[in-house]
Amino acid sequence: MENEAPHMESSPGTECVNTKLRTLLLWGFGLVIAFGCVLRFWKLTGVGFWYDELWTVVGASDRPFREMYREWILGDPHPPGFYLLNFLWFKLVPATEFWARIPHAVTATATVLYLVLGTRRVLTRDERVMSASFVSLSYLNIQYALEVKQYSAVILLATIATISYLEIVQAGKLDRRTGGTLSAACVGLAYLNYFATAYAGILLALLAVTFRRDRSELRSVVRLGAVWALCYLPIAYFLYLQLMYTPGDWQTTDLAIFFSELLASLFFDDPVYVRVALGVFIGSLLVVSIARPELRTALRSRRNLHLLAIGLSMTGVMILLGLSEPIFYPRYFLVVFPAFFIGAGILTAAMFPLRTGWFAVLPLVFFVKAAGVQYHEIDTLQRQQWDKSVDLVLEWNEPSDRVFVLGAKAEKTSFDYLREGNADGVYYVKNVEFYEYYFRRRGAQEIADKLEVVEPTVQSVAELVARFRDTGTTVYVLAGHHIQYSGEALATLRQVAKKVDVTELYSTRVYTVTF
Repeated sequence: MENEAPHMESSPGTECVNTKLRTLLLWGFGLVIAFGCVLRFWKLTGVGFWYDELWTVVGASDRPFREMYREWILGDPHPPGFYLLNFLWFKLVPATEFWARIPHAVTATATVLYLVLGTRRVLTRDERVMSASFVSLSYLNIQYALEVKQYSAVILLATIATISYLEIVQAGKLDRRTGGTLSAACVGLAYLNYFATAYAGILLALLAVTFRRDRSELRSVVRLGAVWALCYLPIAYFLYLQLMYTPGDWQTTDLAIFFSELLASLFFDDPVYVRVALGVFIGSLLVVSIARPELRTALRSRRNLHLLAIGLSMTGVMILLGLSEPIFYPRYFLVVFPAFFIGAGILTAAMFPLRTGWFAVLPLVFFVKAAGVQYHEIDTLQRQQWDKSVDLVLEWNEPSDRVFVLGAKAEKTSFDYLREGNADGVYYVKNVEFYEYYFRRRGAQEIADKLEVVEPTVQSVAELVARFRDTGTTVYVLAGHHIQYSGEALATLRQVAKKVDVTELYSTRVYTVTF
């Protein structure tokens, strides 16, 4: 689909200048797209895993499948597909930061390349360039490329599913290639994320509505939906568990924070610049729409209206769900991002086509600014420093010292805590295994084997005091992922112990208690 809008004839000299400028612009856009792809590999090993990554890496490595299923998958708030993929992956490679994260960086880069190279039937050259630029330099897209999370795969599959849907609608028929691609993408989405499951269902439902008057094509859509539903049946049980047992107070919703984070997640963290750019974008859209009536007609094309329907339908579902569940976090809306960025690319290409030369410099300036901001964000990226906590203890530790982990008692699984509605238990029961992982990585097998759990309560402090009071023992208590001693518990500890030091790292703490 390489058609470009007609334009006025120009002199040979002017045309030569315009051709050179278009070439420079294409190189400029190509460089910022490539730079965004490079950022996806920038911090694969520079920092340790944070809580969500550890939940996957520790749970999917070095254990039998049955144990992983019982103690990790059942209590996880996602479908089992991501765990199964990592379980197989860690049979082939070591469970280190580089090997755990590299598939996600590659997947995120594949999304950008797919938009540039795999969407010719649906998008023009300019639309592909603009859409790929948005995706390449979107903060949330880059962030999840550097984390062991399923979101990079969700973005890729949602992009493929959306483009396949638009191709089917544009062609007015569902052939074997596009139908198979859409079906595979929808099944993949269902196995990775529950919101992505809803997105896949919306695509299939909209397709059925589109072909409701064409019996032959409607039957094909119904068959495609039936295949998708049959493939989903083996994991439907996990959706039931989430609906039944997820605690209602597992997190809170603050709409003001949500909207303030949304623009930074979509684009980059410079609120003033982004808002000014959006103002210029909206103003240009109004002016160009008035000055060029043919543009208004083009923007109301069948393809664009269907893309709008996809975005509005999924957003509507999320808003309705948000009335009863605390889901107003940008990451939960991630599945809508591909449709949004494709739409933004279409509008940007319509207003600032490369053939106009200088006007196309405006979006390029925006993307260059995005590249600079994202480089700074990724280069200074920090995560919860579980690994640094372990390094500090190993540096200070003496043979007579004892090491404990602040968490939930491990006599129950995360699923047991989930059924009880105990969100803290779900979050903190695995803390001891996360610290064991890093002690073993550092070669401190003996310490890892002796790690014990203490709870952040006054009663637990009293038990610790009774055990070590006046023994001269130094005790290290490791605390990660928002858990810490309450004011009363810490005050009780300070009253009895000879000395209590609290070393605060990035989202982790080390309590050094000398009795």
